[in-house]
Amino acid sequence: MSDLQIREFSSARAYSEASSMSVSCSGHPLYVLRPRLAADGIVTARDLRRLPSGQRVRIAGILIIVHTPPTRSGKRVMFITMEDETGLVDLVMFPKVQTHAARPILTSEMVTVQGVLQREGKGGLSISITVEKVIPKWTGLLADLLKPDRPDK
Repeated sequence: MSDLQIREFSSARAYSEASSMSVSCSGHPLYVLRPRLAADGIVTARDLRRLPSGQRVRIAGILIIVHTPPTRSGKRVMFITMEDETGLVDLVMFPKVQTHAARPILTSEMVTVQGVLQREGKGGLSISITVEKVIPKWTGLLADLLKPDRPDK
């Protein structure tokens, strides 16, 4: 975003776009939420590149896709991709966690989770998060989370 775009992109504009069009034209909606997310210890996709494998992290993003391919064991594993203002994040959610976390993930536009960072491959470039729990305060419909009069503001 240019400096002019950043100055013009406000919480009110993000809320207006999300609630009326269900699309963001002026900028990524998490950009305006980032100060509050950061205050709650929620990192960005870009931050994950510098964190060590095995660290517990909290991350938020707009849900892109949930995929539950068949497995040999017959157990459902959810593979989730979400996006924040800095990039994409891949999540893995195993059956034990799904009992309390699947519904909020499947019914929300924005999802915030806590989990364990996994880095694999050459130089640890393959990054994913094994989900432990959903953070309800920052999970739900995007317009609701962007409301200017939201109590947690």
